Order: sequence, then C-alpha cells, then structure tokens
Amino acid sequence: MIKLGDVVLTALHTPGHTKGRTTWGTNVIDNRKVYIVVFPDGTSINPGYRLVLNPSHVGIEDNYRNTLHTLEMLKPDIWLSSHTDFFDFENKRKRAAIEGVRAWTDAEGYRIRIADERAKFEAEINRELGVAAKPK
Repeated sequence: MIKLGDVVLTALHTPGHTKGRTTWGTNVIDNRKVYIVVFPDGTSINPGYRLVLNPSHVGIEDNYRNTLHTLEMLKPDIWLSSHTDFFDFENKRKRAAIEGVRAWTDAEGYRIRIADERAKFEAEINRELGVAAKPK
C-alpha cells in the first residue's frame, strides 16, 4: 500500500506479462460517491513467450492463471490502463466534459476485457498443445 496525501494505492502482484507486473487499485470520491478504480496489468502475452511446453520461465502458466483469477475477482467501477485503446480513453475523455466522472464508469467493459484476456490465454495454451480451437 502506498499513500500519497489523501490517495491510497493498493498493489496486487499480477505477474504474467512480466514477473513483476502490478495491478493498482484506489478509491476516488466524487460528489460523495465512492468509485473503485483499478489499473489492471499482467495479462498480455509477450511475443515468443512459451506457457506450457518448455516454458519461458518456471511458473509462468500459474502466474497467468493466478493473475487472471485476481483480476476476475475485482469489481471496479472505473478501470484505466497505460494502453488507452484498451478502455476507449478518447471517447470517455470527450464524454467526461459533459458527464463528469460517470463517463469513466465501465464495470461491464472491465468484465469483458478480462474475459477476453482469459480467452486469449486459453487459446495460447491450446495452440501450444496443438488443441484445435472450439467452433463458436
């Protein structure tokens, strides 16, 4: 936990993308409403990483599984990322001029993003193991 003035940031170790990846969380208060804010990290798979066959490092598959589980358990109102395209930054920024903080709330978008990351991870495992993708 890190405290910067009135802001408290909580760190969650979410390795996968790299061994030291961290997801940060905080609360933001606007007009007496508390919003849970999360900066999820650690889910993308680096090009060339191997997860199950001759893994890139010991424990990499478990790291990703634990990270995805941790992120799935979070229930943020607002989520942000260093990659602004992940959370539609430009559109939300424009809407914020009119809607204020409400423009940034996107619990459903977070759930979808993490589910997509889980699906990419499982697809990579299947690819490495030579398992055919299930038809949709």
